[in-house]
Amino acid sequence: MGRTRRMLGIALLSTGLLLSTAACSSFAGDSSASTTTARSTRASETTTSSSTSTSSTTTTSSSSPSSSASPGGPLPTSAAGRKLTLADFFQPSSDWVEKRYDIADKSQVQGIGTTISSCNQGNAQVLELRLGNKFKQLTFSAGQANDSDASDQNLVVEVLANNQQVEIQSVPFNQVQDFTIKLDGVNALRILLYLDNTVQGCGSGSVIGVITDATVN
Repeated sequence: MGRTRRMLGIALLSTGLLLSTAACSSFAGDSSASTTTARSTRASETTTSSSTSTSSTTTTSSSSPSSSASPGGPLPTSAAGRKLTLADFFQPSSDWVEKRYDIADKSQVQGIGTTISSCNQGNAQVLELRLGNKFKQLTFSAGQANDSDASDQNLVVEVLANNQQVEIQSVPFNQVQDFTIKLDGVNALRILLYLDNTVQGCGSGSVIGVITDATVN
């Protein structure tokens, strides 16, 4: 009987030890799994944070406006010999339009034009060139577009070099006037367009004044 009790006690003790060992192993496994999961979570958060930061930086960089030089500054010497465009003139107003015009017997002529309705020089439409004393001569032609509102007005084309008048012509409808201007020592040159107030009924209608074939040498 005593022997039986001893054997039963040993069996119970062995069972207790086995259960304790299994519990410790389970706890260790759970702890290791938790540690691995926590490391994976932290790594994922780090990767996500890095991607978000990179994306934010890229977006900010791409949205930054790029700087560009303002058009219509001083005319470079490389402009010599070619036909000038509206962008070559110094800060032209938005009233000027560069396109093709029909003038007198010439069709689809590339030119720079604007509507002229004033008989007063003080309200003239102006094109200006900044030349830097680097050119010798300016040539261009002027006339009225065939689709002008009026056909009974004369277009005055006045040229000022360094604020001094060097040329002035009154150009009737259906005519084209050629100009040759000396540029020695000229920095600022202005072309003024307005209606001829010596014509009867000046200002009773508007015209489209057009400058074509402007070239410096």
